Amino acid sequence: MILNLTERITSRKNPTVLKAAKLHDRKYREASGTFSIEGIKLFEEAVAAHADIKAVFATESAIEKYSDVIEKCDSCPIYSVTDEVFEKLSTESAPQGIYAVCGFYSPAEKPEAKNPCALILDEVCDPGNIGTIIRCADAFGIDCVYIGERSADIYNPKTVRACMGSLFRVRIEKCDAAAKIAELREEGYRVYAAMLDDKAVDIRSIDADGKVGFVIGNEGHGISPEVASACSGSIIIPMSGGTQSLNAAIAASLLMWEAAKIRL
Repeated sequence: MILNLTERITSRKNPTVLKAAKLHDRKYREASGTFSIEGIKLFEEAVAAHADIKAVFATESAIEKYSDVIEKCDSCPIYSVTDEVFEKLSTESAPQGIYAVCGFYSPAEKPEAKNPCALILDEVCDPGNIGTIIRCADAFGIDCVYIGERSADIYNPKTVRACMGSLFRVRIEKCDAAAKIAELREEGYRVYAAMLDDKAVDIRSIDADGKVGFVIGNEGHGISPEVASACSGSIIIPMSGGTQSLNAAIAASLLMWEAAKIRL
C-alpha cells in the first residue's frame, strides 16, 4: 500500500515538528487542547477508539512496517520524517518510529451500571501512578475516575504510556475532589477515604455493593482534611509486618478489586 503522505520532513527545525514537540509541555497541551501518543500499541488503541488524531509523524521504517494502521488516518496529515527528526519528537528510550497528535479525548458516557463504582484521586502527583490507576480502572470495570485538582496531568507522556491504551476507554473527569464527593453522596454513593484514622475500618468489612466510591490521596501527605471530611467514612487495607502504607496505584487497585469481586 502506498500512503498519501502530506510531506517529507528532514529538518529538526521544521515548524510543524517544533509545534508537535511542544506537546511535551503541559502548558502547551492545555492551551492547544492536544496531546501526543507514541508507539504502535497506543496508536492502534487511538485508531480503534476513533480518537481525534490530528497529525501522524512516522519514520520510513515505521511507515513500511505499520502502513496498514497508518492508512486508517488518511483524513489527517501524515508526515514522513527522518530518524534524526523523530528524535526531536520522541520521549521513548526505544522509539518505534510513530508519533501522533491527538485532541483531548473522553469516551462516550456509559449507561449507569446497576452497581456503579467511582474512584476519586486527591492530589495524586505521580504521572505513572495516575496511568496505572486508569489502566486498572479499565480492567476492573470502574465507571469513572475523577481526577482532583493539583493531581498529575492525565496527558503527561508518562501517564499516557502507563495507561497502555486505557485512556481511550475509561471515563475520566477533572474535578474539585471535595465537591465531587458531596455530589456523589447526594446521588446515593457511599464514599470511603483510604486513610488511617481512629474510625477507619477494614476494607473487607464494608458492603461494596450498590453505589460506592473510593478516595486515594497524595503519595506523601495522603488525603486532605477537606476531602476526608466530605467522605462517608474511612477504610484501611490490612497489612502484615512493618509496612505502614502502599504505593497509591497499588492501594487503588486493591480497593477497585474489592468492588470488582461483586461486579465482575
